[in-house]
Amino acid sequence: MNKYTDSRLQENWYEEVMSNGLDVIVWHKPLFTASHVMFATPYGSLDREQTDPDGNHFQFPAGIAHFLEHKLFESDERDVMAEFSKMGVSVNAYTSFEKTACYFETAAKDISEPLNLLLDFVQGFNVTDTSVEKEKPIIIQELNGYQQDPVSRIDLETFTSMYQNHPIRCDICGDEKSIRAITKDSLEDCYRLNYHPGRMMLIAVTPVDPSLIFELVRNNQQGKTFAPYIPLKRYTAKEPEHVIQQEKEISMELSEQRICIGIKLPVIAETAAERETRDWAVKTSMDAWFSSVNPEYQKWLDQGLISSYFSYESDFSEDMSMILFYDRGIEAEQFQVFIEDQLHKWQNSRISEITVNQLRSRTIGTALHLLNHPADIARVFFDCRMKHISMTEEMRIIESMTPQLLQQKIRELNLSNRTLTILKNS
Repeated sequence: MNKYTDSRLQENWYEEVMSNGLDVIVWHKPLFTASHVMFATPYGSLDREQTDPDGNHFQFPAGIAHFLEHKLFESDERDVMAEFSKMGVSVNAYTSFEKTACYFETAAKDISEPLNLLLDFVQGFNVTDTSVEKEKPIIIQELNGYQQDPVSRIDLETFTSMYQNHPIRCDICGDEKSIRAITKDSLEDCYRLNYHPGRMMLIAVTPVDPSLIFELVRNNQQGKTFAPYIPLKRYTAKEPEHVIQQEKEISMELSEQRICIGIKLPVIAETAAERETRDWAVKTSMDAWFSSVNPEYQKWLDQGLISSYFSYESDFSEDMSMILFYDRGIEAEQFQVFIEDQLHKWQNSRISEITVNQLRSRTIGTALHLLNHPADIARVFFDCRMKHISMTEEMRIIESMTPQLLQQKIRELNLSNRTLTILKNS
């Protein structure tokens, strides 16, 4: 058990890698009255194709990560949800693009019983052909719900217009064809590869003595056997730089029209720290230009160029990069002209030192505030590990933002590859 201290954040955490490879983190918060424990794997909907160091290729149907998450709670021997409920413990799970996490929260001073249960049910995968077939209509119904949700739908339609090969083209649930293609064997193979202890991380944010947590996990893991660990990397086919479809219009039941402009950015080969620096520089610069921090923002609203629903986001990862702009109740052509004009001005702007300092302080304040919430600590810690940086390093990157750095990073962007998605009332 190794202790780590961040003197700036005044936070302590402990880490130990079990003999089977399971990485265990205990973020000790002695003044907290509740515990949050997350058991996670860096396996999400984008990871349906993977390769190992020997060049072996593994491919699974779209949506299998989400399907697998559903089936983790299944057991012929016990009702996992009922057992957690009897303990007065809240338990849940979720699948994102890049990870699957199971977690529980409890105010109990002794968390040994729910912790053992979490470890046992996640590491005791057991399904039947019948149960797999029974689950398919449930997940298809969930998928249909997402397709009727304009927030989910506009993202999916934008991604399918932007990307030809990248798995972000598919919903996290997959599609009806891929869901029906999932079998007991494919689930078991996927589980064996991606839920091995050597690939997973257990994060406990808790007031409980860390030594007790580590002792419990050691004892729990000692009685279990696993197949040899196979390191895996996500595989994505080569992606063209241009978007696949420049404009798309979808009719569905809506109270008002929704619009998204997606900008597909070239993926740049760079270190994790360089990528995170670029990400934060673009985010900070966009906040300076496209939010109420900009004095022009209120004029845009008053002139009807944008609505109060206007929003934006950016994402820079190892295999995809993009910027997205959203609005509602605005004419598509008007929105295109507005974004075109503002992107040009944004790339040629110079954000003032005062504005950068303001945004940097706000971002750091938000990050520090997260340290008061157990679930946020666990989530951010795991996300940083997936990005191959530490929470401390991410804080240093945020602190490094300057007007010169922001200007450099936004001027490097190629903003020419764009797509327009319109959701219209049918």
